[in-house]
Amino acid sequence: MRSWFLLAAALLPGAAAAAGHEVSLGSTAVILSNGGTYNVRSPRFGFEAAYSKELGSWRLGGGVRWFPAGLGSVPAEVFARVLLGPRLGTWRPAVGPELGLSGLPVMVTPRNGYADDLTRHQSGQIGPAYVALHAAPLRFVFQRFTASALELQWGTPLSQPGSTLRLQLGLVHLGMTL
Repeated sequence: MRSWFLLAAALLPGAAAAAGHEVSLGSTAVILSNGGTYNVRSPRFGFEAAYSKELGSWRLGGGVRWFPAGLGSVPAEVFARVLLGPRLGTWRPAVGPELGLSGLPVMVTPRNGYADDLTRHQSGQIGPAYVALHAAPLRFVFQRFTASALELQWGTPLSQPGSTLRLQLGLVHLGMTL
């Protein structure tokens, strides 16, 4: 029986690496803009933890983002994405759609005499679900480790597409294949 455990311990890390399971941690910045008076103009800096599974040229995955400072009842996001990317040596760029739920506020209460009910009315029209196009042009793989910088994401809420622009810049992401 002991020999089976030793065999399994020797084979499982290789099987997991061949399966392409990747976990990554990174930092990100998000800007939400509706083009109006109530914009959250400064970027929100946060952290991201993600998981993905590689299936040929496709990467399926998801994760969570946490934004420790600033406004919001739930300063976090949950997302799922599908990325397509070629294998070009160590360079592995990827692009694809992302769906998510965000607790970040799109608008803040104005300080210069605007009616509070207008803020509530406008923010109530924009739901927490969003869709975005995610691009990772500077993604590199070195054996079991991945490094990515300056990932770009452009999106909008699902409830009213085009009512708000969501821009996200993934600053640095480091990952490892399990």
